[in-house]
Formats: sequence, structure tokens, C-alpha cells
Amino acid sequence: MTESSETNDKPLILIVDDSRYLRLKLRQVLEGDGYTVAEAEDGQQALSIFKRFQPDLVLMDCVMPVMNGLSACAQMQAFPGGNRTPVIMITGLSDDNAVDDAFNAGATDYITKPIHWAVLRNRVRRLMRARQTEASLDKVEALARSIISRAHDGIITVDTYGVVKSFNPACERIFGYAPGDVIGQNINVLLPDFHDKDGFIVSQLIGEDEVCGVSSEVVGRRNDGSAVPIEFTFSDFCVHRQCFVTLILRDITERKRYEETIWHQAFHDNLTGLANRMLFKDRLALAMAHAKRNNNGLAVLFLDLDRFKLINDTLGHDIGDQLLNQVGIRLRNCVREDDTVARMGGDEFTLLLPEIMKAEHAARIAQKVVEAVRQPLKIGEHELYISTSIGIVLFPDDGQDAETLLKNADTAMYRAKENGRNHYELYASSMNAKASERLSLENSMRRALERREFVVHYQPKINVKSGGITGMEALVRWQHPKLGLVLPGEFIPLAEESGLIVPIGEWVLKTACAQNKAWQDSGFPSIRVAVNLSARQFQLQNLVEVVSRVLKTTGLDPTCLELEITESIAMQNAEHTVSVLNQLNEMGIQLSIDDFGTGYSSLSYLRRFPINKLKIDRSFVAEIGTDSHNGAIASAVIVLGRSLNMGVIAEGVEREEQLNFLKDHDCFEMQGFLFGKPMPVEDFTHFLMAQKQPCNNN
Repeated sequence: MTESSETNDKPLILIVDDSRYLRLKLRQVLEGDGYTVAEAEDGQQALSIFKRFQPDLVLMDCVMPVMNGLSACAQMQAFPGGNRTPVIMITGLSDDNAVDDAFNAGATDYITKPIHWAVLRNRVRRLMRARQTEASLDKVEALARSIISRAHDGIITVDTYGVVKSFNPACERIFGYAPGDVIGQNINVLLPDFHDKDGFIVSQLIGEDEVCGVSSEVVGRRNDGSAVPIEFTFSDFCVHRQCFVTLILRDITERKRYEETIWHQAFHDNLTGLANRMLFKDRLALAMAHAKRNNNGLAVLFLDLDRFKLINDTLGHDIGDQLLNQVGIRLRNCVREDDTVARMGGDEFTLLLPEIMKAEHAARIAQKVVEAVRQPLKIGEHELYISTSIGIVLFPDDGQDAETLLKNADTAMYRAKENGRNHYELYASSMNAKASERLSLENSMRRALERREFVVHYQPKINVKSGGITGMEALVRWQHPKLGLVLPGEFIPLAEESGLIVPIGEWVLKTACAQNKAWQDSGFPSIRVAVNLSARQFQLQNLVEVVSRVLKTTGLDPTCLELEITESIAMQNAEHTVSVLNQLNEMGIQLSIDDFGTGYSSLSYLRRFPINKLKIDRSFVAEIGTDSHNGAIASAVIVLGRSLNMGVIAEGVEREEQLNFLKDHDCFEMQGFLFGKPMPVEDFTHFLMAQKQPCNNN
């Protein structure tokens, strides 16, 4: 490379190929697109250039002399920041093994020869855009962390032998040592693994500019012998020919706990600690794949507690929750350690039993569960008796995929209930009672849409500082001619499963936008209306077109619309989510993550999503004042939102102590029964008239 290339502001792409002709052709195409290009003819040259110039992207052939592309790609991952540099492998091989080898070596993407130049340019452009966005976000995040946390950082200075020369007060708090106990001692007293961490030795850190300032983690040791997770960076300096290393370190115990909590919440049921639906489906998919490879089988048991609702309604949710916990414990005691017990929601549980080939083996375990559950339960003053109905399916006989197995197990479970409860049923294809019942409800919903039985209620969002309305959430209800007002929890799951959620969701969106415009035309100030998007809606290819058409038809300004999606929906197809949210954001629509903390989201993706606001899930708000663990999560979400420059709103606020806690933690936008229940249009109109001047909360 020339000297000018080193200082060029254009993105740098490293081309690695032993074909001079192909390198020339790639250079012409890439330079024509405005990139700076460096070349290497084998993997060994590529490593040298990569280490020196740190290119923004690498295009590399798989098969080359001296060192092949796969080896070079794998070694690049070990360089500082190397695992974040996109690598596109160029190969003449297109079989699955070649593709697997490329990705196992750390490649980001691959393209086959002969090269389709339009495809190559598009992939390069996409990866470069993602790389630049990620780099910008990393810089902003690093700056924010530095500004917010510097006052709490520990600072230690050591000489080239690792002897501690200075030890600030923050370190005293972290390690529990007084300065006099540490100064003059080797740093191994505080960081026993420091000399071994990634092969680092203090004297070797001197002059290593490429790792200077890079965060690393190490386990420290407190004065009382307990371990403490430490994040540290370092810088070196020399005074009178003597060199030192300054370590800036931070106790990340709380962060580790928060991360563990978030990950645990993503895969486990909050109440029982059992696997949740997401984790169960993941393990079921793995178990099915394993069974196919080994010509084996498995069983799934679907359990529903008989008449649990009666206990819940009679004795209260606290007793019901304790009962569910006890049932979860009994279920775990009925199965092997490698089996999975999950709570799917409400009073429904599932068991995954790998390596079960015969129905009688699954039936034996089911009978064991039936007998365990029906034993009396002592909860407080109450001695409770409960039973369970179980549906059993076997893979592969009763279904080839997770959804089919669960659906058939559910059908068998309902047959067990119909046959008297407190026992199990093996699935048979002739079972159709449950399917008929669901079909009847589905037909009722179809007629409800045609007969305009659905209505939209509105719940206000309040800025507790000003008392003004910042917006409202549109919530669908079913005004059933016989059953009365049916809440979403009773029909939305089937609507989602049947696909009816798509026309229902579009109707809600159109109705909410039209009503908001009508209020504005009546003289009320402009505020946002929030509409929830279901999983099926969000996966529609024409979602952006639908939203645009609704806004145009109703005349509502896009800035007066807010769309909410859950974490789980966002992460179903993260790349699709990024694309759709960017398009909606460009229209001026506000975007929110609903039920934050209850799903599985990648924080790296969260930075990429153009999200304006996080909604603290009502389950965390409900426990404020009664469970410090959830209070901590609520406050952590607030801090996370602020650090990512996102707004935060708490939903489900019902008590003054929740209001005060949230205000004390700088969350001022709230929604819940404390401020107003979901109301029909007429009642919400009166609510608007009675309130102070609404305010926009950007």
C-alpha cells in the first residue's frame, strides 16, 4: 500500500487472491464504488497487511498457496478487533462442507465463482454500512460509559514487575484493602490471574498500542477472599526511563447479575423458574434433530391443571402462584435430570422426554406425574387437592415438527379432560374435538370482523411531571353478542394462530388512526396513539405499505402514530426487524419495544434498532415495593434506556409506591389503572376534556 492509502478517509477493503487478474478486476469494481483497496496474494501477506492497516472488510479466496484463506481468516479473528471485521470468502466450491468450513473459520459471508458482480457489490455495501454503524455506536457507548462512570473507577499503577505503586479510594471500595496493605505488593494479590490473562505480562504491555484502551475482564480477589468480576483497561507511560502501567478497573458484579437476570428471564418462567415456551421449543428442536440423526424417538407430555381457575379465583392469585411453584417442583422430581420441564403459560406445563421409543414408557411417566400432582398440597392454612390432565405425543409418529407435536399433545390433553380429567391420553389422529371447538371460535371471530363486533378502547399515557397526556394506547376488545365484552387474552392467541390477527390488526390500526385524527379535528392537541403489532403482522412483507396506506387514508400525521412490538417479535428475524423499523422510522413513526425485559433480545441488535422508547413490562412494575429484585430490573431498564438515548415508559402502574419509585429513578412517563383504565371513545373524549393541556413527550 502507498502512504496515501494509510491516511485515506475512504473505507479500506483488503483483497486476498493468488489470481492477479481477479485482484485487478475486484480493485476496479471496488474503487469504482469509492473504496480504497489493498491487495495480498496469499494468506500470509494478508495477515501482515491486516495487522498493520486494520481494513474495514476483507475479500479472500479460499484456496491459495503458502497459506489458504480459511487459515488466514481464522488467525485474523485472534487479532484485536479482528472478530468484528467482516470477511467475505470467495470460493469456487459451493457444497455444504465448503460453506461450513468458511463460517467455522469466522467468515461473515461467502460468494462463489464466477462472481456475480452486482451481488458482490450489494453484499460489500451492506456489510460496510453495518460495520460503520456498529463502529459509530461503539464510540458513542464508550464515551457515555466514560462520562458516567469515571468517578467510580478504580485506578492502580504498577511498575514493569507488577509491583503496585498507587491505589485509589475506589479500589479500596472494590477490593476492601487499605492502600498500605497493597502498595509495594505484587498485583497478583488483587488480580491473581492477571499475569496469565491472555498471556499478558505487565512488562509486555509496555508499548502495545493496539491493545491499549481495549476492555478486558478478569476475576479479582477481595480482602475477604471472595471473587469479584473486574473489567479493566490500561495505558502505559514512562518517567525518567522507568515505565509504568496504569490500570483503570471497575467492579462489574451488578452488571453481571443484570445480564444473568436478563438472559434467565429470556429463557425461563418468572414464577416457577422452569424453562419457558421459547426454551422448550429450542430444546425440542434440538432433541428432534438428535433423534433423526440417531434413528431414535422422544415423547412430549402436555399438562393442564384441572379446575385451577377455580382455586385462583376463590383463594387469590398468591395462592395460585404458590400452587404452580409446588407443581413445578413435583414435575421436576418425576423426570430424569436431562429431561426438560417447562411452564408454557397459565396452568399449562410440558415435559420433553428424549430417547423414548415406546408409548408405554411415556405412559408410565405420565401416570407417575398424575399421582404426584394429585397428592394434597399444604399452602398456608389451605390443604389443596388438584389433578392434571395430560396429552402424550411421540416423535416422529405424531408430528414432524414442534408446532404439530404441541398441537397434537394439546388435542390429546383436551380429550383427557373430556374423559373425566386426572389421567392421560395418548394422541390419536381421530381426535378432533379440540380442533372443532377452535374452528367454531375462529368462525365466530370471522363473523365478528364482518359484523363490526370489535371495538377499540384507549388507555392514557401520562407525564407525571406535568400531569399532561403524552399519548394513548389503542387496545382491541370483542363486543360478543352473547358473551359480552371479551378481553384480548381470550381471543388474540387463536387469532394469531389462525391468521385472523392480520385483518383484525389492520382494522385496529386504521380505527385508532382515524379516531386520533378526529380528536385533533375537534380541537384537541396532537398526541400519539400507540398500536401493538402482532408477530404475524410484523412478518408481513407489505407491512410498511399497509401502515403508509392507513396514514394516507386517515390523514393522520405519521408523527402522531406509535407502533409497539415485543422483544420476542423483534428477535424472530433480527435483520428483517432492522429493515422494517428503519423504513417506519424514516416515515416519522415512533417505535417502541413493549414488555421489555421479558423476551430475548440481543443488546447489540437493540443498538441497531431505531427504537425511540422502551416499555418496562408490567410484571416488573407490579413487584415494585414487594420484590427488590424486580425493582432493580425496572431501574436497570431505565438506566439502559437513558444510556441508549431512548425514552422509557412504565406500564401497569397501579399503586402510589410504584409511582414514587419510578419518579425517584427518573422515569416520568407512565400508563396504568392509577391514571386511567382503557376506555371507549366517548369516555376517553370526556377524559381528554377533563385533563390539563396534553403534552408531546418526544
